Amino acid sequence: MFRVITMNYEAEVFRNQFPLVKWFVYHLTYYRALSKGYTEHRQQNEFWTLTIDAHLLRATIDWCMVFGSDNSNPTHWKQLSITDSEQLCKSFREGLFKTTGLDRDSWRQYWESMTDFRNKYAAHRELAFKSPVPNFDMALSVAYYYDNWVRRVISPDTFAEPQLESFALSLQKSVVPLVEKLLDVTGEVANGR
Repeated sequence: MFRVITMNYEAEVFRNQFPLVKWFVYHLTYYRALSKGYTEHRQQNEFWTLTIDAHLLRATIDWCMVFGSDNSNPTHWKQLSITDSEQLCKSFREGLFKTTGLDRDSWRQYWESMTDFRNKYAAHRELAFKSPVPNFDMALSVAYYYDNWVRRVISPDTFAEPQLESFALSLQKSVVPLVEKLLDVTGEVANGR
């Protein structure tokens, strides 16, 4: 499906970069499972509200460490290869646009919505910030694309991690029953049982 990309890569950057993308997947999956369960259980509980929000904010920050500002994050995807940076950028963007259906302008708009949310709400707080929460489906698509792309960049090197998309599905299956049980217990405690 994808061709191998031959280039030198910075192993230390990769060792820090990939976990951030995986943590993004963790936090977004937890956010979605908790938010859905919380809504379905019709609870009013400050602990769960703050926990749910914290997962979304952490997901935002982790995603932006890899896909946000390239000149201030040593873990940005562009930092993966210094010697082959032009080839790296070209391969990432071409594949990203093809895989996600975005073009340069729509990517820029989406990127700005994510980085603005991070810069003006998640990591810092601008009192006048009123923009809506970005749609995280595209951020997840970008993470899945990165996973496939980076495996080609580091080839012939490999690492013992499942594909992020299958990991996310497995994580969701394991966390939903846990969330259900925790929210049931929360309801019982709130009702004095």
